[in-house]
Amino acid sequence: MDPRRAGLVGINTTLAAGSAALMTAIVTRVRFTRPDASLTANGWVAGLAAGSAGCAFVPPAAAIVIGLIAGLLAPLAIEKLEAWLSIDDPGGAISVHAMGGIWGLIAVGMFGRFPADVLAGRGSGDSGQWVAQLVGVATLVGFVLPLTYGLNWVLNRFLPQRVAPEGERQGLDLHELGAGAYPEFVTHSDEFFQR
Repeated sequence: MDPRRAGLVGINTTLAAGSAALMTAIVTRVRFTRPDASLTANGWVAGLAAGSAGCAFVPPAAAIVIGLIAGLLAPLAIEKLEAWLSIDDPGGAISVHAMGGIWGLIAVGMFGRFPADVLAGRGSGDSGQWVAQLVGVATLVGFVLPLTYGLNWVLNRFLPQRVAPEGERQGLDLHELGAGAYPEFVTHSDEFFQR
């Protein structure tokens, strides 16, 4: 990559992440009557994932559009994709990275301008990058996803990946390591009983 594009990379990454966070805040405000800070942070990460794919090859206005769409996809993916695939992901990391990354790959084909195209005066559609990006997404969804899901399914049969219920209640620090991660954080059992 041309070092002169470093500034563009920083600008586009920041614009995509910021516009995604803004869109997610708007979506959660409309859906839940107030913005959700956790989902907005997930939208920000989705914008980073989506914007990183083509940050050196898209104009700043396209980075904003990429971020806005990623910010729209993030809360919807967390709600729908995890329920459909029965994914236990309380933080929404799988949906955010998957949908943001896939959208970012598609967006490179839509908005990207590459050095050979710029020199020849052609737009992004002439480079064949759109088809290459779709092949990449199809490979990820059609081959890599089933392969890794299947390998984790087999691994889970021999070495269960789920923590025992008592470990979930205690917290993994205490359950697996025998010590709390935050010893200064003291809870009193009488605070949790209804009076």
